Amino acid sequence: MRSVLFKMTPFLISCAMYFVLLVPEPSILATVVKCLPTLSLAFFVASQSYSAGAWTAYAQRLFQGLLFSAVGDACLVWPRLFIPGMAAFAACHIAYISAFGFTPFRPLILIVVAGLMTTSYISLLLPCLEGIFLWANTAYVGLLGIMAWRALSLHKCQRSASVGSVIFVVSDLFVGLDKFCSNVPHARVFIMSTYYIAQGLIAFSVASQKVPRKET
Repeated sequence: MRSVLFKMTPFLISCAMYFVLLVPEPSILATVVKCLPTLSLAFFVASQSYSAGAWTAYAQRLFQGLLFSAVGDACLVWPRLFIPGMAAFAACHIAYISAFGFTPFRPLILIVVAGLMTTSYISLLLPCLEGIFLWANTAYVGLLGIMAWRALSLHKCQRSASVGSVIFVVSDLFVGLDKFCSNVPHARVFIMSTYYIAQGLIAFSVASQKVPRKET
């Protein structure tokens, strides 16, 4: 466990640097500083999986999802690139869904997640949307909900990904409220802290993979 936490050090340091600097956006420096924690997590997933001999489809999909997330991070620094940023994060969620799989199916979790996501979206965000943002957000919320459902359906040994998915939903909800409805107090700090925690927990789940035994 100590070695796993040690490999998370670049992520923790880059997160601290982001919040200490809080570089004004948009700027190239802000883009670099914002992307570093997510790229550090991609490096963690690869290094942890390779060292444990578990470069599985699960690890590969998480790695891909984190790279897509880094692209999304960069885009969202620049207001004109919000839609491309959403597309990058949608690709991230598709990668995560592929990693989490569809077994066990857990229909009850699906019903609960769908109900909560639909209610929150209709009551909080939908009244603030119009045009392309209406359709883009509807599609994105659907993918986000599927990702959370599949993460919450994982086995107990990967519970960190389940918790991370819920925090991801909360973070994205506040992104939408701050972007489309009204300014959320201290939005940047709250959104990015929950986002980095969510991604960190999802990435950390690679440490709980079962390493395939080699036949002798």
